[in-house]
Amino acid sequence: MKHLLLGMMVLCAFVANAGMDPQQLKQTIAQRLGMEVFLVDETPLPGLFLLGTAQGLIYSDAKGDYVLQGSMLDLGHDMKNLTVLGQQRQRRLALSQIGAARMQLKAPHERHQITLFTALDCRQCRPALAELPQLQALGVSVQLLPLAGTFEELADVQAHWCSPELLSELSLSDRLPAADCNEILAHHIGLSQWLGIKASPSWVLPNGDLVRGYRSPEQLLMLLDHIDVPANSSSPTGG
Repeated sequence: MKHLLLGMMVLCAFVANAGMDPQQLKQTIAQRLGMEVFLVDETPLPGLFLLGTAQGLIYSDAKGDYVLQGSMLDLGHDMKNLTVLGQQRQRRLALSQIGAARMQLKAPHERHQITLFTALDCRQCRPALAELPQLQALGVSVQLLPLAGTFEELADVQAHWCSPELLSELSLSDRLPAADCNEILAHHIGLSQWLGIKASPSWVLPNGDLVRGYRSPEQLLMLLDHIDVPANSSSPTGG
C-alpha cells in the first residue's frame, strides 16, 4: 500500500533533458542512499538536478554518482537562496495533491488560508487545536492534515481521525468519509513524509514556508499578513 499511495503523489516537476532519465535517477538515489525521492527538477546549473526527499532537498548529477547537500545561492540576483525557494515550492506542490479529500475549517470572511499538520493526542497540540475557532474568526481558513512518523502508526492515527466524533466541536466543511478514511489517511501521511514534517504541530503558509510548533492566532495572522504568495502557487512549473 505504501508504494502504491506514494506513487499517486510522486511528481516530477521536470523539464525533459537530453540523456537524463528522472525515474532512473530516483531509483538510483533510493538504492544508494536508502531514501525515497519524490521530486526531480532542474537547476540553473547545467547537469545538476534538485531532488526532493523526506530528508530534505539534495542535489545530484544526472547519474546519481555525485550528491551535494547545502544551499544554492544565486549571486547574480541578490544572493537569492534557491534551496529555500525549492523547499517552498516542494511544499506547495505536495499540498496541491490533496484534492477533494481534505478537512478544512472555513473562515466566514476568509482573508488567508493555512495548513496545519498535527496529531490529535499530543499535549503540545491541544492549545493550537483549541484556538482554531479564533483563527477562523480572524479570517483564516485552516486545512487539517494528520501527522504520523511511519505507516506502521496508521492504525493508531485512524482510531483518532476516522472517529465519527472527530473534533465534534469544530465546524469542518468536509470530513473524512468512513468508507475510505484509511486510504485517505495513508495518502495524507505520505504527504507529511514527503515533506519531512515531524514536529507537531507544524504550519505550512500559502507561500510554502514551514512554521514549527505552537503559534498564537495573532502570531499566525501577522505572518500571513506579511508574506508574498507566488502566483499559481499550487501549480508545478515543469511539465
